[in-house]
Amino acid sequence: MTKFSSAIKAGVAGAIFLCAGYAAGAAWPDHPLRLVVPFPAGGSYDIVARTLSQKLEKRLGQPVVVENIAGGATVPGVTSALKDKAEGYTLLLASDGSLNINQHVIKGLRYNPDTELTPITMLTTVPHWIVVRSDRKEHSLTELTAFIRSNPGKVSISINAVGGAAHLGLASWKQRNGLDFTIVPYRGSPPAMADLIGGQTDAHVDVIGSSVAYVTDGKVKPLATLQSQAVTQFPKLETQKADEALSVRANLALMVKTGTPQPIIERLYKEVKSSVEEPDFIARLQSLAYEPVLTPPAQARKFLQSESARYGAIAKAVNLDAN
Repeated sequence: MTKFSSAIKAGVAGAIFLCAGYAAGAAWPDHPLRLVVPFPAGGSYDIVARTLSQKLEKRLGQPVVVENIAGGATVPGVTSALKDKAEGYTLLLASDGSLNINQHVIKGLRYNPDTELTPITMLTTVPHWIVVRSDRKEHSLTELTAFIRSNPGKVSISINAVGGAAHLGLASWKQRNGLDFTIVPYRGSPPAMADLIGGQTDAHVDVIGSSVAYVTDGKVKPLATLQSQAVTQFPKLETQKADEALSVRANLALMVKTGTPQPIIERLYKEVKSSVEEPDFIARLQSLAYEPVLTPPAQARKFLQSESARYGAIAKAVNLDAN
């Protein structure tokens, strides 16, 4: 057999292999999918996940079962998703903590997000704000900051999880401004809000969508949105622009285990994008003050890499163990 004949046979074999692989991807899915949410049920992330699962079920023709595995700085949820095969049947709804922060703040982390997880898309931005009980006299973050300065060591501000975007943002703000207050981590928004309303804590940094109902009910009031852009639903809220400001920038991404065939990733991106762009889904996001992003997989990967570098620099400057 000539080298030329061998090369032709090898090329044909390779083409058959690629076609077979694509056919397998084209036949996907042929059984139910699992959507892991490493956050408590009932929060805004969970609402997004369940809205998305209902849309995907119709588009994929298979059930998409939401599974909440909360706590542990999202590590149990992520590791559970990574135990399944890379076949596109297990999806992970992940935030900055899982994808960009844990690797910098958790010693001996059991997963590497940069190599073991692959993005389908950056789903939404996640605006945060700081809220206090309605009967407090402060009406802005500027006023709360002044109160902290005049009452060193006596103010406590809660967050929803250890080592997340809110934790790093709050610790960085505390350090840069020489403020003396206590950061109190909780496992999700509901218990943190219960203690805030009960007077156990003085303020709470939260995803807007997870606590907006408490504001609507008049139980708490927002002092500021923790980004430079105004939030459409609360245009009069104080925003953050100066270097010493309290800033929390967070995102929500849909991920799969690395090794998932590219045709499946592209199919998922197409169906997720179409689902989120439906008017009722957009309206649901707006009710949570979320903004859709929907970047393609390759662009999402570049963004996550840049965010990991950004959070790594913050984590290096801030000692979370001391906060």
